[in-house]
Amino acid sequence: MKVTILGSGTAVPDLKRHSASVLLENEGRRYLVDCGYGTVHQLLRLGITYHGIDGIFFTHHHPDHMCDLVYFLFGSQYPGDPRTKDLPIVAAPGFRAYFDSLMSAFNNWLVPKTYQVNILEQDEETRVYDGLRVTTARVQHIEISRGFRFENAEGKSVAVSGDTEYHPNLAALGREADLMIIECSTPDDLKIEKHSTPSICGRMAREANCRTLCLTHFYPPCDDATVLEQCRKEFDGEIVLARDLTAFDL
Repeated sequence: MKVTILGSGTAVPDLKRHSASVLLENEGRRYLVDCGYGTVHQLLRLGITYHGIDGIFFTHHHPDHMCDLVYFLFGSQYPGDPRTKDLPIVAAPGFRAYFDSLMSAFNNWLVPKTYQVNILEQDEETRVYDGLRVTTARVQHIEISRGFRFENAEGKSVAVSGDTEYHPNLAALGREADLMIIECSTPDDLKIEKHSTPSICGRMAREANCRTLCLTHFYPPCDDATVLEQCRKEFDGEIVLARDLTAFDL
């Protein structure tokens, strides 16, 4: 399993950080977890086009986590080289209605003609997709927000928080995981409601007893703060401060 941080930033424009997206590669298949601004171009930097994505998982539908879905779907209709492989999209209950509204808002220009988008609503449960075991649990951000745990046939596992406050569900998703990817929006002293800080991330990683913690989803103040030191007060394992295209081979 290989995991790449495509976007380590937020909605704030930043030439060094695109918005939230993670690429997960397993047994020849590629999946996106979120699809924020800049995701499509980041994929191209890795030599991956809209043909090469086998599914998309959404933690929630705030713009900085999903806006490049519009770009992805519209580009996939290029008449000279249209996508033909069906695209499953997995998200919490309520996403289907949101997706239908999005299609309507664009006057159905995004509706595929050469393949199908299959919306799969997954609540707090475990399902298997292409041999990949996927568990979802509610986290504390908005009603539709879910954290994910992905585990392959070899037992390698990664947990992805999406946006969240402290929540024991995330620690459960990350239990003994090889990698936990947790949003870390601001330093401890600039806490934003329903978002995490370095100390909160460290606490959840410690409770999960994960092997490696990756902090991501940084607002600009994090670039000038002692994020690593704040996190280490709670977690003494390996900590990685994400940059765009930071990669992990599990």
